[in-house]
Amino acid sequence: MLEISLKANVDAISLKLDNLARRQLPFVESRTVTELAKLAAQAEKKAIPEVFESPTPFTVNSVAVEGARKGLPIARVYVRDKAAQYLAPYEFGGVQYLGAKPADLVPVAAAANRFGNLPRGLIRKYLNRPDVFIGAVRTKGGEIYGVWQRSMTKPSKGRRGSKALPANTSGKLKLLVAFHPPVETKKRLGFAERARAVALANFDRVFGRELAKAIATAK
Repeated sequence: MLEISLKANVDAISLKLDNLARRQLPFVESRTVTELAKLAAQAEKKAIPEVFESPTPFTVNSVAVEGARKGLPIARVYVRDKAAQYLAPYEFGGVQYLGAKPADLVPVAAAANRFGNLPRGLIRKYLNRPDVFIGAVRTKGGEIYGVWQRSMTKPSKGRRGSKALPANTSGKLKLLVAFHPPVETKKRLGFAERARAVALANFDRVFGRELAKAIATAK
């Protein structure tokens, strides 16, 4: 976890404040770090589609903010637990996290959704067909483990496939889904560096705005 301390910035500014403004500092500090955390979260959400192609809304919206409280000027920008498990290797390095999946399921000739992922239950649906099986097949490029569709030269009546998966009449096996073992990640999110840059770049503006608001409403 990266910690960004803005205490030195606040201390330097407090020396130039009068008594009224100085009394508002605990509230202003909490408001400032909370607003900076929100700005950092916005930047993180915007960056995710630049790192990953067509990320799901679940992944993008997993970035969250925990605001500060008066007297405890600490705010957090974080990724919720479930998404953090599979995003962590793209921040810190390491092997892909696949959870309960036996491998990275890569659609080849399967009906993927708009995010490039397999719809839930699709493989099970495919395997209910007599022309589909799961296993390893030797190809010119080596052995490939996945979901395959057999070729049916003359599909029998009632077994002509569907719009989602038409009958395979190519005369050879068709790879629907490839099972890839987890690999070392190469992409990097840059989450921590981005949050630091956003906080430091916006501190003066946000602190000044919150201080002005606090003084204007002070009794």
